Amino acid sequence: MVKKIISSVILLNLFYSCQSQDSKVVLIDKLDKTFDVSSFFKPRLQKTDELLSTDVKKLDKNAAKKALQTAMFAKDTLAFYQSNGRLPTEFYLESTNDWMSRKEKPVKYFGYKYHTVAYDETKDTLAILNKVAFPALDMTENNKGEFVYLNAHKTSKNKNDTSNLLSFLQKNFTRVTIEDNSSDEISCWENKDFYYILSKEDGQEEEILSYDLSGNKNSKITDITDIRLQVYSKDFIQTLRNEHAYIPDYIPAANK
Repeated sequence: MVKKIISSVILLNLFYSCQSQDSKVVLIDKLDKTFDVSSFFKPRLQKTDELLSTDVKKLDKNAAKKALQTAMFAKDTLAFYQSNGRLPTEFYLESTNDWMSRKEKPVKYFGYKYHTVAYDETKDTLAILNKVAFPALDMTENNKGEFVYLNAHKTSKNKNDTSNLLSFLQKNFTRVTIEDNSSDEISCWENKDFYYILSKEDGQEEEILSYDLSGNKNSKITDITDIRLQVYSKDFIQTLRNEHAYIPDYIPAANK
């Protein structure tokens, strides 16, 4: 009987562990270091490959429209490169496909970055935190398959999105002093495993409603906010320090 109970508990733990990476969205509040990045993006990369290999000319109108509206993803290899004086550190971490590093020789390979290259701002949801949905998501894993970084972003017309995110961070994590801590445009928070970086930039967007017979447009201006939430594994930051690689200024100077 005891063996059956233990087996059931193990199966339940496996189920809930796999659930977050096999689901349609990343629940950022449930994120931990065991998250399997490659498993989450694998079906999305396969779907992207299928779309790219499809001859759009052979599709009917509805199928072609659906294909064009489908989110697309890419996978890049990450490596350390010499900065050659361009940065205050000896090395930096970058994609081997990046324009600046493409012609350079990698010093050491690190892992893989998965990123969203096409998406629908109003329809797609890849990550959620405190009811705020993010349509675009980038994630990184090291060569061991361990999660190290998340970057969720969106352009929001909802004035409550930023306050909802801040409310969650304030309630669950500890705020960390960073180099530029003079405004609420960027803030850093932490728990024992991660740094959470929330940044925003306010702007405006012109929405075209219609055109009259003379070609004059009827439009309205809408306030928008570009929101970015980044999650860094503290182990990842320590790895960058050990490799003498560049670390963004908004990351605390040393692990606590």
